[in-house]
Amino acid sequence: MSGKKQDKKRKKKHNIAEIWVLKITLFTFIGAVICSCISQITTSKSDIIISIMLLSFMILISIIFDGIGLSVASCSEAELEKYSRFKKQYDIARYLLKNAEKVNNICADVIGDMCGILSGACGASIVVELSLSGSGSHWATIIISSIIAAVTVGGKASLKKAAVKNSAEFVFMSARMIGIFSSKFNTKRKK
Repeated sequence: MSGKKQDKKRKKKHNIAEIWVLKITLFTFIGAVICSCISQITTSKSDIIISIMLLSFMILISIIFDGIGLSVASCSEAELEKYSRFKKQYDIARYLLKNAEKVNNICADVIGDMCGILSGACGASIVVELSLSGSGSHWATIIISSIIAAVTVGGKASLKKAAVKNSAEFVFMSARMIGIFSSKFNTKRKK
């Protein structure tokens, strides 16, 4: 009898995992379409300064969310105990840890990839603007795309070290930000 229960339990977990994959794939597709449309509209109607500002913002968001995803994946519940006096944020942080795989996937993959799409569009817009002003060449494309890649990867590498070393602080800060915008978590503790 227990063998059948275990099989059902494994099958249910497998089905939940498959549903998650389908949901996140669809969400990413829709999000990428929306981000691509926004980036095309924004960068085609803006000057080079706006494109550089948008590019910087997208790189920063990508770096921050990559750090959040890694901190949630590397944090333990025992490390969070020091924040247990903050009931709402602590509950949110524990929820993040219980769903670490999904949180990491959303933060590092989904948001990171969407920011990558926007970064690429902004970089292309900057190259086009430079070409139209007469100061662009094929070297501009190479240099700008290389700078974008280097800043993104370097920023992520530096934040990853801090995110692993201070994972509880990162998770708690993330929980505080979520707590500001979420009414899902109330201050009553679940026993």
